[in-house]
Amino acid sequence: MNEFVDPQFILVADRAYFQIKRIDTFVKPETNQPFVIRLKMNVALYRKKSLRRWSPADSNILGDFTCKLGTPQARSESRHRIVEFTDMEGKVMRVVTHLYDVDAETIASMYQARWAIEVFFRWIKQHLNIPTLFGTTGNAVFNQLYAALLAYVVLKTLYEEGKQHPFIRSASFVSFTRQFIEAQLPVEWELIIQAFVKDYQQLYGNILPETG
Repeated sequence: MNEFVDPQFILVADRAYFQIKRIDTFVKPETNQPFVIRLKMNVALYRKKSLRRWSPADSNILGDFTCKLGTPQARSESRHRIVEFTDMEGKVMRVVTHLYDVDAETIASMYQARWAIEVFFRWIKQHLNIPTLFGTTGNAVFNQLYAALLAYVVLKTLYEEGKQHPFIRSASFVSFTRQFIEAQLPVEWELIIQAFVKDYQQLYGNILPETG
């Protein structure tokens, strides 16, 4: 977490990064780190005070208030703003922040935008064949991810092109990918892919490799 602290940016993080001492440090003048962090549901809320707000008709905000956090044995030094809202699936979410010049709907949107990154990571794990990383440096990880994404886009393009033809036997994308890698595609798939690659090479040059 310390590597991401930068007062020029709003730090948006999941509940795993929530610590009472940490957010108390963030609000100190010498740190002054803007943040929106998901709050653990079992964190005690002490002396809640609702904030005045205008609520649009389609708002997903359930609560907007300030309070101290934690038990008497471990309670925050400062009062913090809490925004409660429902996500797209109707699940109740609760975030803590020290942004007071931003409306609650925008704060909720900030956290939901961070969740989109989690969804993308989940997609990478489910769709890209990256069981292990070949390197741990930033450059090595980026290169492997880019290569995997490029391979996925090429395979997906070939699959979508092929399945449009009426005489093609239906196959799932997973099945198509496995047969492509193992060089076991049916003849009709091979012919369509070769024709597609030939047309592509005529338009853009030798970008895609020959198949078959």
